[in-house]
Amino acid sequence: MKLAAASATDQGLVRGNNEDAFLIDDQRALFAVADGMGGHRGGEVASHTAIEALRAAIANGTPLHEAITRANDAVLTRAAGDDELTGMGTTLTAVVAVGGRQLLIGHVGDSRAYLLHDGALHRATDDHSLVEELVREGRLTPEQAEAHPQRAIVTRALGVDTSVDVDLYTIDIAVGDRVVICSDGLTTMVRERDIERLARTEPDPQRLAEALVAAANSAGGEDNTTVVVVDVLEVDAAGPEDRTALIPVQASGVATSAVIAPPDPPDPPARTASGRRPSRGRAVRGAILVLLPLLLILGAATAALGWYARGSYFVGASGNEVVIYKGVPGGVLGWNPTVDERTGIAVSALPTLDRDRVQTNSSRGSHATAQSYVERLQFAATSTTTTSTTTTTKPKTTPTTRRRSTTPTTKKRVTTPTTTKSKGP
Repeated sequence: MKLAAASATDQGLVRGNNEDAFLIDDQRALFAVADGMGGHRGGEVASHTAIEALRAAIANGTPLHEAITRANDAVLTRAAGDDELTGMGTTLTAVVAVGGRQLLIGHVGDSRAYLLHDGALHRATDDHSLVEELVREGRLTPEQAEAHPQRAIVTRALGVDTSVDVDLYTIDIAVGDRVVICSDGLTTMVRERDIERLARTEPDPQRLAEALVAAANSAGGEDNTTVVVVDVLEVDAAGPEDRTALIPVQASGVATSAVIAPPDPPDPPARTASGRRPSRGRAVRGAILVLLPLLLILGAATAALGWYARGSYFVGASGNEVVIYKGVPGGVLGWNPTVDERTGIAVSALPTLDRDRVQTNSSRGSHATAQSYVERLQFAATSTTTTSTTTTTKPKTTPTTRRRSTTPTTKKRVTTPTTTKSKGP
């Protein structure tokens, strides 16, 4: 196998430093991206610590999932006894060649790996984030997830707990394929279709990595952005094992590979003791007995979906008016939200934060909850109007430099059953 790799990274237009780290080890065909969190210098230390621990473990012949576990231990050890590093953590997505025609991906967090094959981009990893879990459960659409106010919350990261679940994915590759590994600074700023377009049209891996980082900055550059591009130039000759398919199988939180055997030939039609096949009437009755429970289950599922789609309320905007909607933002399979109550409050009269929440439909719950929120908006709108009417002079302010927080309450929060961590502002 022959691979060519390139990288690009940038702190973006908002962050004061770069908490991302990456690895290109051509000798071991090992490539990785880590996105740190932890405030001040904690995120930067966490990501670099994880990358170095991963490199050292793979160099010693350690399997990928165990190497990532050791990287978790290294981040915890580095943070111990240092108040400035307490609570730091990092994502980690690593790719290593295994065999002559396959790559193995180890993944924790919301950094991503993509495979470009035959001109089409496929996401190879699942995000460990709150909104992605809601998407997988069908409670959010991908479009709603892109604008969700909690899209930065990750549910799994290195350095949070003494044990960590590592997802492993095995992918088959061919000459001309391209792998893109990136931090979420790219995927929160640039749509996948635009990543695909650039990955398909730019032949040079270095120029592609730089173009993707530039695209994230052009879209706002709200986070650090790191990209590693790996091009497949040659693969080994196909062997007997290449004729079998491999899929990830989840076991104790770690995905492993399993071979899919060819299906067994179908059994011949059953016959009675006399040698005749069952009658047509019996076959019909048997089909009814099989289908009836399925229809009942489908009906119950439809009723439950309808209750979910119409059983909640949220505060949103209808033109320039704040209204209470009945339903789920964006609708669910034909059940679209409807206006339940008009409030007479002008969206333009609200403070900026409340205006953004209303326009993104981020307030959701019972009807009483929605009415309570509307009462608060009424007060906020009245206060804003009063302030804008009575204020005649504006005090002159001196520009100040925003410093990064030294606490773990930062850009990206990590949720666990007992702990909440966060990433730098």
